[in-house]
Amino acid sequence: MKSNTSIQVSSTLSEHRLLTFQWGLQPHEAQPFVAPVPLEVLAESPGYAEHWNTADDANYEHKDGHQLISTEEHLVMVFQADDVNLHDWVSQVYRRAYQASKAAGYPHLLRTWNYLYDINATDQGLERYQTFCVARHQVMESLQLLNDPNPAATAIGTHNKENSLVFLFARSAGHVIENKRQTPAWEYPQQYAPRQPRFSRAIIIDDVLFCSGTASVVGHETAHVGNLPAQFDECLNNLQVLIESSGARHRLADGMYRFYVRDKAHLPQVSEKIKNSQIQQYVILHGDVCRENLLIECEVVFQSN
Repeated sequence: MKSNTSIQVSSTLSEHRLLTFQWGLQPHEAQPFVAPVPLEVLAESPGYAEHWNTADDANYEHKDGHQLISTEEHLVMVFQADDVNLHDWVSQVYRRAYQASKAAGYPHLLRTWNYLYDINATDQGLERYQTFCVARHQVMESLQLLNDPNPAATAIGTHNKENSLVFLFARSAGHVIENKRQTPAWEYPQQYAPRQPRFSRAIIIDDVLFCSGTASVVGHETAHVGNLPAQFDECLNNLQVLIESSGARHRLADGMYRFYVRDKAHLPQVSEKIKNSQIQQYVILHGDVCRENLLIECEVVFQSN
């Protein structure tokens, strides 16, 4: 690590852990320093794990039903709930997260993970992903945050009624990276949601590049509908643009990847594409992508060793 503000993502747990992501369908009780990803593991590279480590000591607190993990530079908040009124729960969680982080002196939201039950189902006339977008936008608007930089983010559907929201705040701001091949999410036409999604394609801070959930989207439209191999390639095309736009010199194969696959039957194709791309560190999870015509999505961390 180059400075004590850095985060290092590793398969090895250090003495200064900020957060560990734990995937699987087993019941997820709140565990110190653990963020649940309630999705079935379809495959993973040998020994793959995501321990988000820092150079600082971390303090843990379980407060009002959610986890708080803080260091000198970072604040993590983890919220879990079973089947809920999605709009009300998202509104409550996002408002609490923004207000608590600001009060504690961590005003910059770098990264969010939003795992939402049945994300493509219709609920009271709206797709549940659209409901999520509306609730998030309303909170940001009420707190006058719409002009702030948007975080890197992931939104994926779960199958077992579990919901998990994870926030990574910092005292220092990251630098937003957008993709010239894609329309910024907050400028999407309203065919995707009554209120636009609020996320950036990537954020770089120190020597770490956090890439959001990246899919086969060109402009604002889904590319290669029904074609899993082509959608996989388009994901990598978009990631390559983000790397180049960041000014970093990473190779695509060197990232730590989470792949989200809608249909288990596509696992052999995904595994073959990963092998051919020479990606060494990855986990493949069974989850619904926010658009029904997207078959795969990936998020990636690139960092200097």
